[in-house]
Amino acid sequence: MRHKLYLQIYFAFIGGLLIFVLMGGLAWKTLSEGDEPARFRAGMSLLLAEALPPDQASEGLQNRLQKLAGTVEVELSLYSRDGGHIASSGPQLPLPKERYSRGWDHDHDYNNFTLRLDDGRWLVVSHPGSHFPAPLFAIALLLSVLAGAAFRISKRLTCRLEQLQQQVDAFGQGDLKARAKVRGCDEIATLAMRFNHTAERIEQLIDAQKHILSGASHELRSPLTRMRMAIELIQPDSIASSKSKLEADIAELDDLVDELLLASRLDAGSIVKPFEVIDLLALAAEVGARYNADVSGESVTIMGDELMLRRLLRNLLENGSRYALHRPVSISVTGNDQIAVIRVCDDGPGIPEPEREKIFEPFYQARSGSGKHGSVGLGLSLVRKIARQHRGDVNYVEADLGSCFEVTLAK
Repeated sequence: MRHKLYLQIYFAFIGGLLIFVLMGGLAWKTLSEGDEPARFRAGMSLLLAEALPPDQASEGLQNRLQKLAGTVEVELSLYSRDGGHIASSGPQLPLPKERYSRGWDHDHDYNNFTLRLDDGRWLVVSHPGSHFPAPLFAIALLLSVLAGAAFRISKRLTCRLEQLQQQVDAFGQGDLKARAKVRGCDEIATLAMRFNHTAERIEQLIDAQKHILSGASHELRSPLTRMRMAIELIQPDSIASSKSKLEADIAELDDLVDELLLASRLDAGSIVKPFEVIDLLALAAEVGARYNADVSGESVTIMGDELMLRRLLRNLLENGSRYALHRPVSISVTGNDQIAVIRVCDDGPGIPEPEREKIFEPFYQARSGSGKHGSVGLGLSLVRKIARQHRGDVNYVEADLGSCFEVTLAK
């Protein structure tokens, strides 16, 4: 059987309180039986016996009792050694039937206290208008108050955990918008913040996968349809031409599947390779040579994944080559102590301002190229994912003639 956490805290508190009371009672009993309390009681008995001399007349004792009682605001009754009443400051207080020869004795029947004086007489003390609670009743009352306070405190401590559990259950049942309320700055608040962060990350991954699958299903239809039509219309005298078209469509499908897999792995964070020292200018010159790009800048080294950075440069160069009009694509590499900057520019038609962020979304196409191979809209999305994998980002930068994409990478 599972117990609520607040009940466990509550019972632990009550158990600790009971142990404290028991240990306190034991310590009090032990100390009360020591020499110092006994000496104090003996001293009190001696002082009171001297203050109420036994040879004094009854009237004199009456006056002394009234004066003493008025000073300390109590009622007093004095009895002889054999239990006979001598005098009282007010109403006569009854002498207990059972009398002990040590210390203050509590009369539970009348709620009075009795002290045996040094000369053998008995003094009965009562506080008018006040009630001396029995020790057990006082302890029970204290435990009741503390138990009620402990229950409220334990319930308050765990109610946030119960709310967090409800949000976790809702998230597990498919409500991806479920979030926990963050209150306070303790461990429970930290747990709620981590749950919210994890839930948000999972929601983003699922949305990205849905978007990629939706875009992929649309993009796969075109080459598959072309392949199906080519097979149906194939003629013996046009086998070479049909074969060339099918190979082009298969290559397009292969590239699309490759980019889809890479995008999914980057979203899931499954590409985790040890970073190595990379010279960005040398890497840009090597990749740019395949596209006849103009490479310039300074030698800048960073810690990164060479394979992913090659893919980043290749996607930017393919994008620039697709839309370049008259001049080759240019690459420049610069940096400082904290970041490295790669800028890839072309003299294409540029991108309208409202679309300059949308172009980094998967399958979004802002411009139609004039080249033979169109784009499925994953290239720039992968560039941003790779840049952020290296603690950087990519942005579109407006140029005087054409377009520029600026990548910043942390060193």
